[in-house]
Amino acid sequence: MRPSEVTWNGRGANVSPLDILTAQIGRLLRHPAYRRESIVSSLLQRHLPKEAGYAWNDEAALRERLGRAGLDAASIDHLIRNTQAEIQRLRGPADA
Repeated sequence: MRPSEVTWNGRGANVSPLDILTAQIGRLLRHPAYRRESIVSSLLQRHLPKEAGYAWNDEAALRERLGRAGLDAASIDHLIRNTQAEIQRLRGPADA
């Protein structure tokens, strides 16, 4: 799966929550300031792959692994919100 295959455009009519989560985690893993040990949510940290970096391109395996995890809707929502919060934190000023 290419990074551009799964994107979140705010409409979500044909996009599953698992696809949204996969895309958001991909964005997080590719962020230059991403550091796994600085992730606040222990649930999110548990589901993040060990590898990361600008060239990370393993959405298909990540989506499959998340699907096998048997996450309920509340857990997926929690993971999406926390992933978005981490991305926002990384985009903010260094002293925030």
